[in-house]
Amino acid sequence: MSEKTPILMIVDDEHNNLDVLDAMLRHAHYEVAAFPSGELALAAALQVMPDLLLLDIRMPGMDGYAVCHRFKQDERLKDIPVIFLSALSETRDKVLAFQAGAVDYIPKPLSEPEVLARVRTHLTLRQHQLHLEDLVRQRTHDLETAHRRLRIWDEAKTHWIQMLTHELRTPLTGIFCIANVLFDELPPEKDVGEMRADYDLSCGRIVKLIDDATTLATIDVASDAFEVKPVSIVDTIVGSVSSARRKATDVTFAPRFEQMPTGAILASPDMLNRAITDLLVTAACCTPSGGQVKVTIRQGRDKVAIDIATQGKKLPPDDLDTFFDIGGQRTLHKGGADFGLGPALALRCLRLFEGTATVRNGSGEGIVIEVRIPLNPT
Repeated sequence: MSEKTPILMIVDDEHNNLDVLDAMLRHAHYEVAAFPSGELALAAALQVMPDLLLLDIRMPGMDGYAVCHRFKQDERLKDIPVIFLSALSETRDKVLAFQAGAVDYIPKPLSEPEVLARVRTHLTLRQHQLHLEDLVRQRTHDLETAHRRLRIWDEAKTHWIQMLTHELRTPLTGIFCIANVLFDELPPEKDVGEMRADYDLSCGRIVKLIDDATTLATIDVASDAFEVKPVSIVDTIVGSVSSARRKATDVTFAPRFEQMPTGAILASPDMLNRAITDLLVTAACCTPSGGQVKVTIRQGRDKVAIDIATQGKKLPPDDLDTFFDIGGQRTLHKGGADFGLGPALALRCLRLFEGTATVRNGSGEGIVIEVRIPLNPT
C-alpha cells in the first residue's frame, strides 16, 4: 500500500505568487489546497486537514500572524507545521513569526530548491513526530494493560494471603491455648522448661511469620491510602528502636547520632518504621543474650546512613549473599531458626522509598547491616 501524498495548504493574497507556488509544489508531487485569504483557509482547514501550511504575512483583513495564531489555538490544527513566506526581512518580523508558532521562515522572492528542501524537511520532522506519538500511545496502552493485569493478580494474591493468615490464626490460637494448659500441668523439671522454651520460640516465630505475611498483603502502593510524606530521621530512629526494644528484650540497643540530623526522609511512616524495626530485631537475633546492638546514624548531603552492628559471629560469603532472602540463613540466629520474612520484607519496603539495605562482616566481631535512604530533596 502506497503512502498518502502530503497535502500542503498555501495562503497568499497575490494570485501570481499563489499560482507559482501551486505549480511548484504540484510538480514536486504534493497535493495542494490554495487560498487567497486567511479567512478562507481557516474555513476550509478542518475539511482539508493539511500536513503543512505555507503562509504569507502581509494580507488584507487577517494577516499571516493572526491566521497562525488561530491554527495554534485549535486543538485539531495546532500541530500542523507553519512556514511563513514573506518579503519582510527585518529581524522583528521573523521573531513575530516564530512567536506566533511558525517552524520556519522563507524570504521572498522564493527560491524553488530552498522552498522544496524546507518543505521536505518539515514534512519529515512531522512524520517522525507522528510516529513517536503513535509509539507513545501504543506504549501507554501496553503499560495500562500490563498494570491492569498486575492489579488483578495482586488483588488475588492479597486476598489469598489475607484469607490464609486469618484461617491460620484461628486454629493456631486453639492449639496454643491447649498447649499452654498442658505445659502448666507438667511438673517444673529441667527438660520440661527446655521444651517450653523451644515451644515459646516456635510460637513466636509462627506469629511473626503470620504478621509479616499480613503486612505484605496490606502493602498497596497504587492505593490512595499509601501515603508518602517527609518523615523526621530522629523520630524514625527513636520509634524503631523503641519498637525493637519491646520485641527483643534480651539485648540492649545503643543508638548514636554522629551529628543531630536536620533532614527528613520521603516515605510511608508506618512502613519505614516497620522496615527499620525488623532489621533491628534481626540484628538482635544475631547478638548473644545480654549483648548490645549498636546503631550509628549519620546524615550526608543527599542521604541518611544507618549502620546496625551486632556482636558475636561473622558470616561466610555465601551467607552474606542470602541474608535478605526469604527464609534467610541460619548461621547467626541464636534460636537456630532462620529470619523468616523479616529482612526480605524490610529490604522491599526500603526499596519503595529508593532506599537500600546491605550486610557485611564487621571490622571486629559480628555483622553490620547498612541502610541508606535518600533525603527528601525539598
